[in-house]
Amino acid sequence: MRTLTGVGGIFCPAHRDLESRALHGHSWEVTAWFAGRPNAAHRQEQLAAILRRLDHTELGVELSWGEDIAQRIAERFNDSMCVQVDVSRPLERIYARWER
Repeated sequence: MRTLTGVGGIFCPAHRDLESRALHGHSWEVTAWFAGRPNAAHRQEQLAAILRRLDHTELGVELSWGEDIAQRIAERFNDSMCVQVDVSRPLERIYARWER
């Protein structure tokens, strides 16, 4: 069994509907999971900085799916300790996960 430590945040980007191209937004909840026992406060600060760069921006077509958003967030941590990122739009019951 391995130990994971998670930190969370929320961001609200916009994107264009793939069919109608209408611009609209969603609120995404994010949880990033790290192997072992990292400094959770430091990881929380890192996640907040990543989400600030995405918050209230228009995401391109390459980030139209939750799985792609989760992967992009994981890549921004730029280290192997980030082993999983969960993103969700809970009111719509939409969930996605990226795992290393």
